[in-house]
Amino acid sequence: MKKRVLALICSFTMAAALIGCGSSGADNETAKEPQTAESEPETAEETEKEEAAAESASGEEIVLRLADVQAENDVETQFEYKFAELVSEKSGDRIKVEVYPAGQLGEMADILNSVQMGALEMCRTNPSWLADLGAESMNLLSLPFVFKDLESANKVLDGEVGDQMMQELTDKNLGVYGLGYLQPSSRYFFFVDDEVSSLADINNLKLRVPTNSLATSMVESLGASATPISYNELYSSLQTGIVDGADNPLKGILNMSFFEVSTYVLDMAHQYEASLILINDNFWNKLSAEDQEIIQAAMDEAGAYYKEISDAELDGYRAALEEKGMVFVEPDNEQEWKDAVNPMYAEYSAGYEDLLQAIIDAQ
Repeated sequence: MKKRVLALICSFTMAAALIGCGSSGADNETAKEPQTAESEPETAEETEKEEAAAESASGEEIVLRLADVQAENDVETQFEYKFAELVSEKSGDRIKVEVYPAGQLGEMADILNSVQMGALEMCRTNPSWLADLGAESMNLLSLPFVFKDLESANKVLDGEVGDQMMQELTDKNLGVYGLGYLQPSSRYFFFVDDEVSSLADINNLKLRVPTNSLATSMVESLGASATPISYNELYSSLQTGIVDGADNPLKGILNMSFFEVSTYVLDMAHQYEASLILINDNFWNKLSAEDQEIIQAAMDEAGAYYKEISDAELDGYRAALEEKGMVFVEPDNEQEWKDAVNPMYAEYSAGYEDLLQAIIDAQ
């Protein structure tokens, strides 16, 4: 009997020991699980980028909206439609670009802000607008008389200096990525009733300016009164006498029918202002490398197309405007205009003096 009791006690003791060991093993496994769960999680931004890249690579359709203020028949709008066509073609119709010209999505300041904030994917703009956004060096490309001619402007933009200035958009985290430049357009002053040939003639005239600081400074340096007006309101402002004149490329004067409400053009190109094609930075970075390559290749090819059609139309704009009754007036002394705006160089190149010199030397 004693032996049987001892045997039972031994059995209970062994069972308890086994249970304790099993319980200890389970506790160890449980303790290890949180260590695996505590590995560093991805940020929401990283996860979003990976998901977007996976969608892009998986063949999902991508739609980009490209906005502009230029008229439907402008050569820059023709570039935009060509760009859209090439993107569709190169992606097998998987990536689509919708073009919204003529200020359909707002004035330039609105459009640029929308691209910067990610509410819109793409736009075309000019350097001085980007300078007001924070890329101050871009003002150098819009300084009056900084380029000798169109060939000089192209040489600068297509070279290292142009690349350096485009890089500032990324370096300053402005929310936009520059796909490239378009060939500049030469800008001319034009007037409703005033046959302007000298600074004395322009003195105190009311000239429309876009709502950026460099344009205002230029007009005021010449002795005129700067009047900020949106591009879509310029025709009626000329017609009703709110302003006495404005400046624009010859193609703009023709395409926007400003010849109907204006008579004289000062035959002196005071600016060769480039266009830049921008895409929202976050949107661009979420694309797969393959899709970025497609869009960039379309940009380069469409940019070459733009140069072709732009060159072909240059002489035609002047002839067409003269046919419409506009009179081109030779300046009495071009140097006095250059001297009047010369102080702007020190103001707008502050901190970028070497870059300004590089622009001048590259010509």
